Amino acid sequence: MNIFKSLSQGHGTISETNITSFLSYLLNSANELENSFLILFFDLIDSNSPEQKIVDLLYLNQKTLRERILNFSKKYSVTAIPEYVVKKGDSRQIIDVFLKISNKKEETDIAYILIENKIKISASKKEQVSKQFEYFIETEEYQKGLPVYSLLVTSDFDTFVSMHKSAQLVNSNSAWLKWTNRNDKENSIEFVLRKLVILEQQAEIQPINPNTQFILKSFVDYIVTEFSNSSSGQRNYNFNGSDEVEMAQVTIDSELYILRRFENKMIRVFDKNDEVLSIEVRPLLRQINNEYDLQVDTHHITGTPKNTQVFGREVINALNNRHE
Repeated sequence: MNIFKSLSQGHGTISETNITSFLSYLLNSANELENSFLILFFDLIDSNSPEQKIVDLLYLNQKTLRERILNFSKKYSVTAIPEYVVKKGDSRQIIDVFLKISNKKEETDIAYILIENKIKISASKKEQVSKQFEYFIETEEYQKGLPVYSLLVTSDFDTFVSMHKSAQLVNSNSAWLKWTNRNDKENSIEFVLRKLVILEQQAEIQPINPNTQFILKSFVDYIVTEFSNSSSGQRNYNFNGSDEVEMAQVTIDSELYILRRFENKMIRVFDKNDEVLSIEVRPLLRQINNEYDLQVDTHHITGTPKNTQVFGREVINALNNRHE
C-alpha cells in the first residue's frame, strides 16, 4: 500500500504543506537517514547554482559518499524548520522550509537555505522567493556575511521560470530544483531519492530501516504520478490511482470546467486551477449537452438511462469532435 496515494483517495488530499513537511523531515540532521539524503540534496543544489557551491563551503570533497557523510556529520548539523515566518515592518513572508547549517563544535552558523515549495501552477507568485530573501536578511537570525541560498522547488512546469528569475535578481545564490524533470531526469529530487535507495542496497551508505525504505519508495511513486509531465509536456493526471485517458474543456456561465475521464471509467470535473470540484457531475454534463447542442442521447436504445460514466464519455467525445 502506498500511504501517500491512500491519503489522497476520495476527498482526501496530500497538500503542498504536507509535501513541504516531508521534505523538511528528509533534510533534518535528526532523522534516521544520517544526512545521506541531505548530502545528495546539496549536490543537486550545486549542480543548479552558478555561484558559491555548498560542497566547497563545507569541504565535502571526499572521494566516497560515505566519507562525505561522516565528515559532515562530525562537523556540522542542519536544523530544518517548516513554515518559518520572516517579517519586514507590518508585512511578512512564510518560508516553507528554513535550513540552518551550523558548526557543531563552535556552535556558530555556517549558511542558510530558504526553500519555497510549489506544486500547483496556480500557486506561482513571481516575487515570493525574492521577498523571502529580502525579509530574511533583515532579521536578527541572519548573521551578516554568511551565504544565503534561495531555493525554489517545484513540479515540472515552466510557469515557475519568472519566480526563479526574480530570485536571481536579488540573490545570486538562487537555484531552481524540480521534483521530477521530464527533460533531465537526473536533475531532480526524484532521481536523488532513487539514488539514495540504490546506494543503500549496495551498502555504500549506512543501512536504512526497511519501513523508511518503503516510505521513500512510496513517495517516489507518488511524486512521479502526481507531479510529472507526460512526453507531450502536459501534466500526467491521475485520480485515485487511475490515469487520465480523455479530457475536454468547456465554459459555462463564464466559468471554465475541465472534464477528465480516467482508466477506471470515472468522470471528474476540475476548475481552471486544476482543482477537482466537489459537485454532481451528471447535472453539469446535461447542462453542457444542452448549451453546446451536442445532441448526446441520455438514454440507450433500449430506453434505459445511460450512467454517468457512459454519458460523460460521449459528452467528452462530442466536445472534442466539434471542430473536426
